[in-house]
Amino acid sequence: MSSDPTAHPPARAGWLYVRALWGSLSIMTMWLVVLLVGIFGDDFVVNNSSGFTKIPVVVFLLPFVLPATIVVGRRAFTSPAADTPPTRDSDAKTPKAERAEPAFHAKAA
Repeated sequence: MSSDPTAHPPARAGWLYVRALWGSLSIMTMWLVVLLVGIFGDDFVVNNSSGFTKIPVVVFLLPFVLPATIVVGRRAFTSPAADTPPTRDSDAKTPKAERAEPAFHAKAA
C-alpha cells in the first residue's frame, strides 16, 4: 500500500499569512504604547525666565505613530494585486477597470 503525497497536502496555518491580521496587530500595538506612555510617561519640562512649561512626552510620539498607522493601514488593508507594479506588457494589455483598487479611498474636497 503506497500513499500518494499529493493526495493530502500538509496542513498550513493560513491565519499566519493574513496581512490584515498582522497589520491590525501592529496598529493596535503602536497605539497601546502611546496609551501606556501617556499614562506612565513623565513630562518634558522647559524652564525659562517666566516660569516653566510642562509638555507630556506622548506628544512627541504622535508625529511618528500617526504616519506609521497610515502606512501600515494602507499596506495591510489593500488587496495583494495592488502591490505588484505593472510591467510594460501587462500595462498595455490590462484595462484599467480590471486592476485592483484599495479597500478605501480618500475623497478629495
